[in-house]
Order: sequence, then C-alpha cells, then structure tokens
Amino acid sequence: MAMNFSEDYIGKIRRLFGLNLYEAKVWLALLSQGKATTGRLSDIANIPKSRSYDILVSLENGGFIVRNLSKPISYSAIPPSELLDRLEEKAKEAVEVRLDKLNKLRESVVIKDLQSLYEKGIKFTSEEKVATSYQGSDAAYFRIKKSIKGAKEEVILVSTGTALGRKIKALGRTLRQAKESGVNVKVFAPASQLSEDVVSELKDIGKVNKLNMELGRFILVDGDEAFVFTENDVETHPSSEVVLHLKSKYLTDKLKKLATAHSV
Repeated sequence: MAMNFSEDYIGKIRRLFGLNLYEAKVWLALLSQGKATTGRLSDIANIPKSRSYDILVSLENGGFIVRNLSKPISYSAIPPSELLDRLEEKAKEAVEVRLDKLNKLRESVVIKDLQSLYEKGIKFTSEEKVATSYQGSDAAYFRIKKSIKGAKEEVILVSTGTALGRKIKALGRTLRQAKESGVNVKVFAPASQLSEDVVSELKDIGKVNKLNMELGRFILVDGDEAFVFTENDVETHPSSEVVLHLKSKYLTDKLKKLATAHSV
C-alpha cells in the first residue's frame, strides 16, 4: 500500500533535510513502518525497485537509516531527534574543515599572488569614483558590515518600516559594536511605520529619528560612502536585491540632508 503524504509535505521534508524526491519518499515510508525490507519500502514509497538500493545506500550514508543484519536485509529509521544530533555534529565538522582550509589558504602563495594582482589592477581606477553593485542582500550586507566596522565618526541607516527588521537582524550586532566604539549611529524610518516597541528596541543600536515620509532605503558611512537599495522591499526577494555602493562625499551629503530635512 502506497503512503499517503501530500506533495507539499514531501516537498517541505526535501527542503528541510536536503533530500531528493525518492530519498524523501523512502525515508518517510521507513519512518511510518519503523522497519522494512527493500521491496516493501519500494511499494510503500511508490518508487521503481531498480532505484531502491541506491536510495537506501544514500540515506544510510547520510545517517538517516541503518541496515539490519537480517535475512532478507531490512532497514530501520534513526529517531528524528537523534538524527538532528547527528546532522548537527556533521555540520560542525564540515564547518571546522572548511575554516581550516580557508585559514591555510589565507597564508598561501596563491592568495598573495591574487592580492598583488588586485592591487595592481585597482591602480587603473580611482577608487573614490567607483560605483559597485551587489546582487542579493547577503552579499550587500557582508560589504556593508565591512564599512561599518571601519567607520570612525557616523553611520546613518534610512529604511522603510517593513525592511527595518531585516536590516537590524543583519547589521544589529555590527551597529552596536560601532556605537560602543564611539561611532554616532542614527536610524531613520517613517513615523507611520514605527511602533514605540520598535523604537525602544532600537535604542541600544543608535538614535531613532522618525520621518514624515518614506525615503526609500540607504546607508551612509562617515560622510563619503553610500549604499543604496534600488528595489521595492515589499515586492523583491532578498536574493534579487540590487544594492549600489558609491564613494561620493557629494551624494552622501545630499542624502544625509534629505533624511534630516524630513525628520519630525
């Protein structure tokens, strides 16, 4: 008898655990049975018998199931709570291995050669006049954090109310550290989109200023760097964000005056 899980549920399991369609079906089938043979799992999961063995080996290698030494050979599911512990341990090991490789790479001749190549190339442009674009909020926030960490005097964050939570989640820790280092941090957002609870939560990050209108989203650093978010935050997925990074004292000054002029 085939199992009766919906496509949406199977899709959710696939996304959460990084499984393909057949792996998710076989794993769910085994969880529902506790213990089963290859043939029975193939019937319950409704997958080709020719694929069953490969799928079971993949699940076994991934730590989802164990093989029982019985005749005929059967399989048992690992308790989900125990599985999470295993996956967490494997993830930590993978991160440690990755970090070790990156640390070794940092001191390698390859990186030194690439850095030298970059430094020679950048001489052909005037860095103060360069505009750079970043695709995706993760890439943009990574670069924004670097600028905030290097800030000496002031960081101004202008946002819509709907996007403010995401910005604080991504940059909150870095902004707090900047404030603790003596940097003047200011946050601007439309008054109509700011609750008193939000204002209270933002006090440990910087001074909160309410705007009388929505001015879009941008971040200014030390009066000469501007990060401008060019898309509608309500309609745009974070992975599709396009953020411009410009080094321009003129533009940064004008954007700062714009925010200050519309403060209430």
